[in-house]
Amino acid sequence: MTWRRGHRVAVIGTLALALVACVPVTVNVTFPQEKLDNAARQIEDTSAQSASASPAPQPQAPSAGGTRSVDVAATPRLNERSPEVVKVTEARRARRPTLREWKTRGCLGETNQGMLVARPGEGCGPEVADLISAENADRQVIYDAFMKENNIPASDSPRVRTAFAKARLERARANDWIQLENGQWTRKS
Repeated sequence: MTWRRGHRVAVIGTLALALVACVPVTVNVTFPQEKLDNAARQIEDTSAQSASASPAPQPQAPSAGGTRSVDVAATPRLNERSPEVVKVTEARRARRPTLREWKTRGCLGETNQGMLVARPGEGCGPEVADLISAENADRQVIYDAFMKENNIPASDSPRVRTAFAKARLERARANDWIQLENGQWTRKS
């Protein structure tokens, strides 16, 4: 009797372990802000390259799906070869000289959340609104793709936008309008 009972307990224990081992795991990737900042710089550098330059390969982050959560540190990446990302990257490259011209006139500013806005500059025409709309739509595609590739939750969107805003602030030219972290607008010196 005791042997059968012990055997049953062992079988039930083994089945329970096998069942637990089959439970899918969700990986919530938590990136330190520094890694987000570095990834944003790399992506912005890629967008600023000439169309003939080939982008540097990006490291890949792990991904999984399921029900249990585990936090891990990983290197952020963006699949730059996806048709959607290639399309918006090329559009941003083509738009870059025009953006620079309007920024020089003071008609465009970079927000602290990684978007463009109109500023009261010299000779700003109605075409600035279309330019802003197109650029911001493409930036949003990049943000969304970056977050999806890295399994970054929607609640971290402000952190991602801030990382891209920092990258653009670093690349802003003297006299470009920039919005500081505290919300104040200034011209970069």
